[in-house]
Amino acid sequence: MSAIPMGQALDAGLAPPARDAGASPEHPDAALAGRLLARGFPWMRFPAGLENTFQRHGAAQRLRHLLISGALSMVVFNGFLVADWLVAPDVLQEAVKVRLGLFTPLFLLVLGFAALCFQWVIRQLPMWLIEGVVLMSSLCAAAAVAYILSITQSDGRVFYHAGFLVVLAYSNVVQRQRFWYAVASSAAVLAVHLWCAHHIAAPEPRLLPPLTTVLLATAFFTLIANYALERDERRQFLLSLRRRHLLQQLDGVHAQLQRISRVDGLTGVFNRHHAQEALEHAWRRAAHDGSTMAVILVDVDHFKKYNDHHGHQAGDLCLQQVAQALSQSLRRPTDLVARYGGEEFIALLPQADAAQATQAAERMRQAVEQLALAHGASDTAPVVTVSVGVAMAKATPTRDSATLVEAADQALYHAKHRGRNRVATQHLG
Repeated sequence: MSAIPMGQALDAGLAPPARDAGASPEHPDAALAGRLLARGFPWMRFPAGLENTFQRHGAAQRLRHLLISGALSMVVFNGFLVADWLVAPDVLQEAVKVRLGLFTPLFLLVLGFAALCFQWVIRQLPMWLIEGVVLMSSLCAAAAVAYILSITQSDGRVFYHAGFLVVLAYSNVVQRQRFWYAVASSAAVLAVHLWCAHHIAAPEPRLLPPLTTVLLATAFFTLIANYALERDERRQFLLSLRRRHLLQQLDGVHAQLQRISRVDGLTGVFNRHHAQEALEHAWRRAAHDGSTMAVILVDVDHFKKYNDHHGHQAGDLCLQQVAQALSQSLRRPTDLVARYGGEEFIALLPQADAAQATQAAERMRQAVEQLALAHGASDTAPVVTVSVGVAMAKATPTRDSATLVEAADQALYHAKHRGRNRVATQHLG
């Protein structure tokens, strides 16, 4: 059972929760996030479950970034036609076919599908597949550079190797491929460059070693930047995960404190403070609806004598059992029982007529008597009994709910003076 927010017990119709054994432990994901934040994650991988959560957590934002950077890459990729014209003018026509006729339609098809089926892609496709497509796009760009290098006879073709620099920088920093994908992509681009340098004769072979050095440096530094970007993204994810679970835990503690403040610590039923607020809430609603309201006051007969005769520990156990018997006697989900004083309890019955209230009161009296708790000092019966006072009234804006409680108290007084272990009623009209 769960705690009841202020003024909603009558609406929810729930009993107060049992006492908890202690504070809730830290969520496993929050604890794991804390350990990872403390010791780091140099291999850019979380444990399997957390890694999957990380990938899915930022899937929408990640795909959106890839779409935007992919569209920009189309502009840059086709903008290289200017370089083709300047460096390899003899194969400009082939370059146009490769860039505009082959790769651009393919990339636009992939980008268009991802944009139109955005939610489906996020829900259905694994992130490794999406990252793999991004990696392949980098390899396609490098392949285009290699192809044009392989067919041009221009004297300046050695400078065309600089196209691999753009592919590396764009893939690792702008598209921000996941680190290990970026490592694989960079290695593949460097391999393509080395193949071209080895198999395609260059008019100025002395320029190839410095170009290779520049490419290696570009790969190294852009991978460092890529690593830092992903590390920060993963750290922010861990911080947000831990913060979210801590806030949930705080909400749980707050709810627990709310519950404790509204539940009687001994009997486990609502306390007087909550009963008074619930009564006011129910009374205002009844006044608005023009419906009736019943209050039942229950007093354990000769309870001081019970404590003196059987001991205070037995008295506490007696009150606990009486409270449970009273709660179980109420059949409607909108009714509630609360401890009103030392050995006194109150029951609130919204929208109950005289017959329903009287029947409920009698069930409560019988339920306590049927507990058969021996009472060696009672002048009324050999077992623990209760006296019950019932008051009913039609709620009106001009009538105070305290009037109904006073009437129930008067009815309880009459039940006691008529011999106890009985129900007395009073109807206010």
